[in-house]
Amino acid sequence: MEKQTELLKGELMEEKLRTYFLNNGYYVARGVKYNFEGNEITDIDLFLYGRVSSLSRIRTNVDIKNKKSPKAFERILWAKGLQELLDFDNCVVATTDKKDVLRKFGLKHNTIILDGNFLQKLTYDTNYRLTEEELLIQLGSIKCYKEFINQTWKSIYETSKSRLLNELDFSGYNSTLIFLEYFLKNSFDRQKKDIALRASYIILSHSLLILDFVLKDIAFLEQNQRKEMLSDGFKYGNLGLEGVNRTIEMAVKIANSKISVNEIKKSLDTTEMDILKEYFSRSETTKNIFKWSLAFERLAFQKGIVLPKDLDVELKGTLAIMLDFFKISRKEYFEIYN
Repeated sequence: MEKQTELLKGELMEEKLRTYFLNNGYYVARGVKYNFEGNEITDIDLFLYGRVSSLSRIRTNVDIKNKKSPKAFERILWAKGLQELLDFDNCVVATTDKKDVLRKFGLKHNTIILDGNFLQKLTYDTNYRLTEEELLIQLGSIKCYKEFINQTWKSIYETSKSRLLNELDFSGYNSTLIFLEYFLKNSFDRQKKDIALRASYIILSHSLLILDFVLKDIAFLEQNQRKEMLSDGFKYGNLGLEGVNRTIEMAVKIANSKISVNEIKKSLDTTEMDILKEYFSRSETTKNIFKWSLAFERLAFQKGIVLPKDLDVELKGTLAIMLDFFKISRKEYFEIYN
């Protein structure tokens, strides 16, 4: 049985609100660090992501203060500024303060206020989900000595989580794949396999969420056009094929290289990404990818570990596609957890 971690007052409120927003259909990440060029600027109590339609997504930062003196007016200003900085759609301030003037001030500045009257009605069931603290303790107990230079699994997870703030693009997705491959392969270490499974679920969840955001801009295209866009993005990141070609031509010219531009381009034009292009360009996939992201997040935090063989057909299929992409044997992987 998982050991339960006793939460501080503020942590408990964050978990209560996380549960509330999850129950309302949002994807929720808690304690997300906002970094810029290796510098940690601040952290966001809750990051909310909602799928409104095939063409529209909503991103929201939530600031939570569960204190006797929450300084609610200051928190509204801070949350609003962060929303604009990250180019989010909404911001929310949750405060124990109950003054009516707060709601008026929030309304004036397009900030949603969840006051003390609302917060005191929230409940939290400790029997179903791990808390963020409990997951971090598990991930923090393992170090990576080679691939990520003495980082703990916790720090790898934190980095992946941070990408949800400002790297919802092809480059962010491709970077997340590196983490996913690492955790899937660590499942073959019998001492680490249970924690590796949780880590794989949550990183897969992040990758799917990033793709959902990317797909909103190409959802109206025909499948062949989606394939082409996805192929360029998976192979060349945010620059796309044209951008990479321009960069190569400029680099070759500056370096006065004997290697031709066409040789370099040919070396980049591989078929490795075709399996992802084919799968994620399907209409059924684009419709369900957000739902699958939510499901893998739920699996990562579920107290009782759900083994890969017991996953729903769609989730098992998505996991299997990623195993194929990384050239990991499906049979061997699923046998680990039998």
